[in-house]
Amino acid sequence: MCDKDNRQVIAHQFADEWLMVAMNDSSTYDDLMEKAIGASPSSLADELSDEWERLAQQVADLVEERISPTASLFIGQWLKGQGVLPFDLIAQEVLAKKAEVSK
Repeated sequence: MCDKDNRQVIAHQFADEWLMVAMNDSSTYDDLMEKAIGASPSSLADELSDEWERLAQQVADLVEERISPTASLFIGQWLKGQGVLPFDLIAQEVLAKKAEVSK
């Protein structure tokens, strides 16, 4: 598999897992549906990506404070830097769900 194919698989897996959590938590679901109102796929993807990066940094900071700097590096490496591709997939799914619910 080439790097592009690997990136697609990783992005889809991340998006599937992110959506599984988000769509099954009522407050997160409601927040997503609100964000989807009038949003374009790219603007929603950017917003969700930015939120994820902030969350990942908060988690890494907490791990550094409570566990160790090395553990923080591991957590940061795993959580940060997803790029926008998985959030493009997430945004498409959220906007499709919003359209379905709005019918």
